[in-house]
Amino acid sequence: MPDNIPTAWIFAGLSLVAMAVLALWGKKSTAQERIEELSSSRPSGSNAPAGGKDAISVGVQKYVQHEQRKNALRHRLIQAGFYNPNSEYWLTIVKAISLLVPVGLGAGISLITTIPPTITLLVGAVVGMFGLLVPSFVLDARKTARQKKLRRSVPDALDVLSICLEGGMSLSAALSRVSQELAQAHPDLALELAIVDRESRMGMSVGQAMRQFAERYDLEEIRSMSSVILQAEQYGSSLVDAMNVFAISMREKRSQQAETKAQQAVIQIIFPTLFCIFPALFLVIIGPAAVQIYETLVLKNPP
Repeated sequence: MPDNIPTAWIFAGLSLVAMAVLALWGKKSTAQERIEELSSSRPSGSNAPAGGKDAISVGVQKYVQHEQRKNALRHRLIQAGFYNPNSEYWLTIVKAISLLVPVGLGAGISLITTIPPTITLLVGAVVGMFGLLVPSFVLDARKTARQKKLRRSVPDALDVLSICLEGGMSLSAALSRVSQELAQAHPDLALELAIVDRESRMGMSVGQAMRQFAERYDLEEIRSMSSVILQAEQYGSSLVDAMNVFAISMREKRSQQAETKAQQAVIQIIFPTLFCIFPALFLVIIGPAAVQIYETLVLKNPP
């Protein structure tokens, strides 16, 4: 086995390099393609050397790519509920552990057992590749769960907000009151409304703060709400009437979603009925008859 260990480590290194390349490989955005097009095109009558310009354009392109990847990752973490500025580093650490630990375990198993190192390292590399993808699925699952919770709580918040506005409160004070009233029933929404209230107190308009709220959750309902508030701020229209209309539409939308899920439940219940309930019914109904038939035909009439 000692003769096979260097080959195993070389295979492990090549596997890690290949997985790192696959992880870092991404599709070029429109902005990146435009930068490449501008950097590659030069004026026809220019006789100046292009080496310095090419170096600068390559540096700018790398910087833009790095910032775009960083902003996209940060935006994705925020949508999943990780507001800590160090979340990017923790995600990188988790991905590295998920990638390296299975490969290291494979190498250790090959050293203490008689299993060929090629097999253990291959299995470790495959498991590490799947482990590299697990954090992305976790982020998507958290984002979907947060959106589902918020969709259920937005109509209730709109009702309370409309009542506060009809009572003569300002929009900022109404948002603060709504966040206090819904802290127990809908803590996630209450936290976000508290952030909106804090941003509005720091000088940002309520409509812009709500737009930032919509970006943090990537939710169409909040974008529509922010658009209503921005239009009311821009044109000076009645915010109470706009909120009442929007609250009614949100309640209707929630009722339609509930009806859709109720109709889907009729179809989904067929599978447990077929595989769980019907076999038990057949056993209870046909079981005694099968026992009697067996006693009559086999026991009383032996061959």
